[in-house]
Amino acid sequence: MDRRYRIAPDGRSVVCYAVVGREENEALSEALAWRREEIGRNGLEEVSAVLELRALMTLDDLLGVARECGPDATLTLTRDQGSLLCQISGAYVTERDTDSYQPPEERDRIARLRATAGPLMDLCCEFAAGDEEAREHLIAV
Repeated sequence: MDRRYRIAPDGRSVVCYAVVGREENEALSEALAWRREEIGRNGLEEVSAVLELRALMTLDDLLGVARECGPDATLTLTRDQGSLLCQISGAYVTERDTDSYQPPEERDRIARLRATAGPLMDLCCEFAAGDEEAREHLIAV
């Protein structure tokens, strides 16, 4: 996952410009769909569930636009979105990677999500460092 960071328009945080491969993008989108279904099964009576569902839909829309634009499309992520991708892809792998039979497509998806775990964790750490640097720059100005 190729990524670059820039100071966000608010000047207090950073955004990440990442190029995510098509197969990885599709695997992430499937993990988001899995989480949306999980939320739907538990009901949308809590405000937090509705807000999470909206965040998932927004993130899935970003992934969809990147897929439509081609293999080298840049995905612009906030710190919260990067963290959400990291959490949900990890939860998907933990929940779905069992010893029972899984179709080859599911095994491939799990393998892709497992391979993106490291870069997504790096992204979360880099966001933390980038946000700190942006705040220091703001204070120094």
